[in-house]
Amino acid sequence: MKHRNMTGIVLAIIYCIVLYGILIEAPPGEVPNHPPRAYLMIPLGAIAIMALFDFVIKYDFFKKQK
Repeated sequence: MKHRNMTGIVLAIIYCIVLYGILIEAPPGEVPNHPPRAYLMIPLGAIAIMALFDFVIKYDFFKKQK
């Protein structure tokens, strides 16, 4: 199994939770009115964050190298 950057995984999970909370917000008694493509930002953003930390930044704050 490939070494995954734990910082990217943690940030992707936080991003998913925060964006989901933003997207489901609506005034009381109303349904959130967003286009279906707005919900695609959750997995695509998580993939982009993980790829950024795996291939570009390559620094892991949780697994310090000796």
